[in-house]
Amino acid sequence: MLIKRLTVDTFRIPLPVAMEASSSGVMRAFDMVMVRINTQNGDTGVGYSVMLEGQGPAIAIIIDKVFRDKLMKQDSRNIEFLWHSMWHRHHYAGRGAPVSFAIAAVDTALWDLKGRTLGQPLWQLLGGFNPRVKVYAGNIDLNLPVKELLEGASRSIDEGHRSVKMRLGKPTLTEDLTRVAEMRKHIGDDIELMTDANEAWSIDQATRATQRLAEFDLIWLEEPLKPDDFDGYTHLRQKSPVPLAAGENLHTLAEFRELINRGCVDFPEPDLTTCGGITPFMKVARLAEAHNLPLISHGAHQLHIHLLAASPNAAYLEVHGFGLERFMTHTFEIDQGYAVAPARHGHGIEFDFDALMQFQVS
Repeated sequence: MLIKRLTVDTFRIPLPVAMEASSSGVMRAFDMVMVRINTQNGDTGVGYSVMLEGQGPAIAIIIDKVFRDKLMKQDSRNIEFLWHSMWHRHHYAGRGAPVSFAIAAVDTALWDLKGRTLGQPLWQLLGGFNPRVKVYAGNIDLNLPVKELLEGASRSIDEGHRSVKMRLGKPTLTEDLTRVAEMRKHIGDDIELMTDANEAWSIDQATRATQRLAEFDLIWLEEPLKPDDFDGYTHLRQKSPVPLAAGENLHTLAEFRELINRGCVDFPEPDLTTCGGITPFMKVARLAEAHNLPLISHGAHQLHIHLLAASPNAAYLEVHGFGLERFMTHTFEIDQGYAVAPARHGHGIEFDFDALMQFQVS
């Protein structure tokens, strides 16, 4: 099972419709860095990370120029060892951030390779709990007028969702509250509603917002503050009548330890592409379970469905706006708010490379 070849590609995928979130501004495309690992036995594993437009080439260089020599001729089955080798290879120059994105693509390819070699779906390889996972539509819609905002929610419901999320972060709280009120009226009481402020507020603004948002029966308010303001989250959670979610912008297990141990959130929200891959994601999942906290995911839903299906404390899978379904042979279906992890070996994703290559970044 020695690694014989490692291929790194970067793609820039245009979005069908421009999306806006408070922390990122208007997004018209996103980057994907893909890693393919081949062994001397002829087996292949595929992994990828997704990031904002323009960031992909830097991530790819780390994999190609820094990690490659640590991976070649190594036993691909020793995933934990290889993860730590990559982490320590770049320990001084960067802990987390781009390094975590880079490790994530390799780590995912290694897990996919292992699953395919052993003939097991990833969710069972990781322990296996329940393939049926509750989902929600992670709509990115801050730039949309109310009419289009509500139409987007209706499309999500028509697709089988029973839980939808909308963005906050307009110039005034009054605007945000008006949009939430319209959404709640539109979807009724039977559809679950989440909100995401994408780091829009200061602690005083967030405290005031949570008091006003309480009337709308929200499942959670996500990322009201900067991601590493652990003191702020601890303070806000003590005062907020609305449950809090955060974690998509944390890049290390140590950061999640702070988030959870300091009582910052009700819903920890790791993203395998930002926190270093499947290996650390599952450690965050177990840490959350030890604290009796429900686990949610961010982005990369075709991968995260496996990780949540292996977690007893899984709560919600985000079906994200940065979707890659049009480049995949198989995708999961949503029925009455749930999806089922695939039984195909590894993560089970087969890419249409002919369709992808037109978006390759040189």
